[in-house]
Amino acid sequence: MKLIEIEFGSNLYQEMLVLRDEMLRKPIGLEHSEADLQKEPGYRHFGILKNDEMIACLMMVPHTNELVQIRQMAVLDKLQGSGYGKLIMTGVEEILSKEGRIKRIFLNARGTAIGFYAKLGYTGVGDKFTEVGIPHLRMEKGIL
Repeated sequence: MKLIEIEFGSNLYQEMLVLRDEMLRKPIGLEHSEADLQKEPGYRHFGILKNDEMIACLMMVPHTNELVQIRQMAVLDKLQGSGYGKLIMTGVEEILSKEGRIKRIFLNARGTAIGFYAKLGYTGVGDKFTEVGIPHLRMEKGIL
């Protein structure tokens, strides 16, 4: 098992799209749109492979030289609660810390995931809001 950066358009990227679709979009009746996917070449993509299977993934969206957003973090349903979400989040944070450029991460946490991100040191900012029909909260964390 290892955390890897995934090249946009690669076979692993396609596997990541399937995982995101199955875990995040289909349960709320959404599909990826071409407009959404056209933005992704400029993003960084990360995944965890276990026995050559994509089991966790996320996208990192640049906003400024020092600020990024984590989006579409997903863990294979049968492995949720097994520590892989924490592993991918802390692994990406470590990569960013070593690179030394990024000072802050933010994300829009689904209401059901706020506790998970809080345990990782993310703090809620502002009020809850509705996105894709479900409650979310913006959460932020500084990178050392």
